[in-house]
Amino acid sequence: METVAHTQPPGLSPKDKVEFLSKLYDRMSGLTANADTKAGIILTIHSFWAISYGANLSRLAVPFPLATPRLAVWATALVLAIGFLAFFVRSASKAAVVLLPRTQPHPRSPGAEGSLTYYADIVRLAGTDVGERSRTYRARFDQMDYDDIIDDLVYRVNDIAGVVDAKYRCAGEAVRRSVQTFFLWAASLVALIAASLV
Repeated sequence: METVAHTQPPGLSPKDKVEFLSKLYDRMSGLTANADTKAGIILTIHSFWAISYGANLSRLAVPFPLATPRLAVWATALVLAIGFLAFFVRSASKAAVVLLPRTQPHPRSPGAEGSLTYYADIVRLAGTDVGERSRTYRARFDQMDYDDIIDDLVYRVNDIAGVVDAKYRCAGEAVRRSVQTFFLWAASLVALIAASLV
């Protein structure tokens, strides 16, 4: 089979490099939003569990003394209820951590003035209003050369990659914990209903 040789340019143009880094940064920003959406769905499911469970929790209030078989069912329901509540708090708190915003960026090298692409650095620019900060931003931007822009974008891409990694690890753990919580929720509901019927 004959192969066709492709000639490739020796490197990307400066414009292509900036576009690549900008698109990569945008993609990672989208991934953080995706992790937040997953966490929101998990917390919505937890809300349903809490509402459906709360209505049945009153079934644990029974008059004592209980006959031995009924006491065993009631004790099982109580243990499962406590287990469910512990797992519920554990999985819901893990999902909530995914949603917590990062307020501090990773520290930059000593003497760095801050990023022109990171929102927290931008709002800290000198000036009392948007107009003054915009002029400060423009003055700093005009002083940047190509290497400064690439350095800023490369730094931000690596910084947000750490955020994406942390969010996805946390979201994965929240999903695993939620699956465990689901089984306890179902078993505990059945036990609560059984405790009131025995």
